[in-house]
Amino acid sequence: MTSFGVVHRVRRLTGVRRVGHGGTLDPAADGVLPVLIGPATRLTELVHEWPKTYRATLQLGATSTTYDAEGVVTPRSDPSRVNEAMITALLPDFVGHIAQVPPLYSALKVGGEPLYRKARRGETVALVARPVQIIGIALRSFDQATGRAVIHVQCGRGAYVRSLAHDLGARLGCGAYLAALTRTAVGPLQLADAVLLGTLEQAGPNWERWLLALDLPLRDWAAITVDAGQALALSHGQPMGPQPVAAGRYRVIDETGRLLAWGVIDAAGRFAPAGVFPP
Repeated sequence: MTSFGVVHRVRRLTGVRRVGHGGTLDPAADGVLPVLIGPATRLTELVHEWPKTYRATLQLGATSTTYDAEGVVTPRSDPSRVNEAMITALLPDFVGHIAQVPPLYSALKVGGEPLYRKARRGETVALVARPVQIIGIALRSFDQATGRAVIHVQCGRGAYVRSLAHDLGARLGCGAYLAALTRTAVGPLQLADAVLLGTLEQAGPNWERWLLALDLPLRDWAAITVDAGQALALSHGQPMGPQPVAAGRYRVIDETGRLLAWGVIDAAGRFAPAGVFPP
């Protein structure tokens, strides 16, 4: 199932039209998919900023046109010469802010169209390396006989674990592709706390029991507290007066702590809302 497929089913379940997700999962992958409902869709950008954590299974000794098991797999060289120490020694080279070439078969858009559509038509596309952040990588296990390696990856927005698998295989000289992928966390959201889509659907009208707090992506932010009159004005789209705080991103709350808005304050103290949540 695609991530949009999940969104479609949640729309049908909840009856809410405004539903989105917080980070695409390839159909061959599983794991944590944040779903944003109603006013929470105004926080999608912030959920995308959360780091993502994966458990990735790599198959050494071959490459794939899609960099994963869904593509055409071509054997390269016997991976039995690769040992655990060789893999561990290379992993630090992929940590930090690196340049990464995305897979040709990906949802990344070029000229307003996803790359995978161009690839399916046989078009030649010059892929350009993009800056991404790999926060950490660790080897969890390696079976030298089968060439299967399991790694733990934490990365920032826009990073492709498929590309990471492909590039690691190239550095090892034997080729590699992503055989399986599970997203184990998105920011504070852990796989152990995730709800199966089937469980959600079976709950019927009780689906709301699994809703998380709207302000979850902003809880570590500095807050500006306004009184009832200012809260009402803000909900009607009226600007806030200059704020005596440093420039930066802020959440706006009322005197009870309820989230009213989030946005950016400039050097002159003016607040530009990026998302407003009327009562």
